[in-house]
Formats: sequence, C-alpha cells, structure tokens
Amino acid sequence: MRRRKIIYIFLVFAFILAFIFGAIIFYFQNNSGLKIVFLDVGQGDAILLTEGQNQVLIDGGPNRQKILEELGKYIPFWDRQIEIVIATHPDADHIGGLVGVLGAYQVKTAIKTNAQNDTDVFGAFQKGLEVKKPARNVFGIADAGGAEIIEAKKGVSVKFPSGAELNIVYPFAGVNSEKTSNSDTNAESVVAKLNFGENSFLFTGDLPSEKELEFIKGSEKIKANILKVAHHGSKYATTSEFLDIVKPEDAIISVGKNNKYGHPTQEVLDRLKNIGAKIFRTDEMGDIVYECKVQSSKCKVIFD
Repeated sequence: MRRRKIIYIFLVFAFILAFIFGAIIFYFQNNSGLKIVFLDVGQGDAILLTEGQNQVLIDGGPNRQKILEELGKYIPFWDRQIEIVIATHPDADHIGGLVGVLGAYQVKTAIKTNAQNDTDVFGAFQKGLEVKKPARNVFGIADAGGAEIIEAKKGVSVKFPSGAELNIVYPFAGVNSEKTSNSDTNAESVVAKLNFGENSFLFTGDLPSEKELEFIKGSEKIKANILKVAHHGSKYATTSEFLDIVKPEDAIISVGKNNKYGHPTQEVLDRLKNIGAKIFRTDEMGDIVYECKVQSSKCKVIFD
C-alpha cells in the first residue's frame, strides 16, 4: 500500500513537471520575436516591451490590481522577474500600478528621473524600489536586493537580444529634484525611442507642448512610425509642429473610458487626422499589440 502511494505521488509530480515544461516550450514556440503592448489600464499609461523572458515596462497605470492582471496576459506564470521598469514621471496615473508590480515581481533595474511628488503613491513607489524581496521562479527562491536605480536622461540605452534598442532621448540632462517636488512633473517627463530595423516607436509620457518644442529643437532623428500620444490626448500636448517632425503613421492614445478630463480632445484628434495618422485608442480597442518578428519587416498590429 505504501509503495503504491509513493508511485502515485511520483506520477503526479512527473505529470506536473511535464505540464510545466510543456507550457514553457509552447510559450517560447509561440512568443518568439519582440512585442510592444500598449496595455489597457484605464486613465493612465503602461507599455510592455517583451522578448522571450526579457521585459521592459514603461509606467504602470493608476491601479495596482489592473496592471498585474494585464501583465499576467503577456508574462508567463513562472517568470517572476521584470528586467527593467521605466517611470516616465511620478504622477499616480503612471506609477500607481508600479507599486503593485514592485511587490509582485523582482525588478532588477528602475530607470527614472529625480523628479519627486509629495504624495503617498510616490512614497510607496520609492519604498518599493528599496525593499528586499525574494526572486521567485519554478525551481526555488533566491534572496535579492532592491532595484538598481539608473537616472533617466539622454544617452541611457537598453538593448534586446534581437537587436532592438530602446534609447532615452529626453530629458537631455539630469533633473533637479528640488525644482520638481512642488511643480508640474509632466514637464520633465521621460521620452524614449525604440528602434527595430525599419520600425520605430516614440514613447512620450505626459510631455507638454512647451517641452515638445525644446525636445524637437535639441534632438535629431526623432521621426517615428508609431507615436504614443502624450498626456492621453490632452490639448496641451501633441502640437502640429511636433507632429510635422515626427510624422507618425500610427498614433496610440492610452486613455480611460468616459474620463473626467475629456481625453482625448478633439483638437488632438484633428491634428492627428490632418497628418494622416491612424488613431488607436485603448478605451475603444483594449490592449494594442505590435508584433515584430524580424528587423526587415514592419511590425504587425493586433488588438486584444
């Protein structure tokens, strides 16, 4: 009887292992290449760049539970590590969800400016970056420290195994924390550009119009196929001058349904239509996913 019980336990264990390894093989067979996912997190921003087991998360939206649900769609259950988190600026609709991410995943590196916000959400985000927690995987638990912090400014670069490269292109220099703690933090929002063969994505955070002008005057080669529209389509960003230089073919607006701000505004929608950009909105389409298989072809857009 005892021997039969041991055999039964062994068979169950073997079945579980076979299931796990089968799931891993299936995942990698069906998730080769680079994906850029504009996550539907409501009135906020969250963009996941994923390639195999390598992930970069730009912002996390306003809600901790929502971002974890979204990440669960694209990160396999056995992968409890996110290589890089980028916080474009310390507003709650961009970092609120990151507090949950820092609690649920082992984040190796955080890229952010020194901009500060006098809020409980920002305090929780800062604390989450410092806390030691276990890095979990299928085979065990290993002790790990808090995230490595890298200041976000022009020149910081992230390279993917496929050859894709994500570059911080704004701000041009470090941000003085004392000057941002009680001011508009959108003004120092991080802008990043992803290049993958003939494909280019420009992620603009909440950069306002006056800073857009500074950015385009001090930058080279900022034209991009796909633009993440700044500040959820606010009329105070995405100027005609900016669009004339970037010349996006696709424009992604991350925005919540029936939000109280009236985003996206008709002014911005008209500006995008005037340059012939295709407009995709998370409030209407849910997650917006670009699949990039090889550098020599255009990334394919699909919707969740």
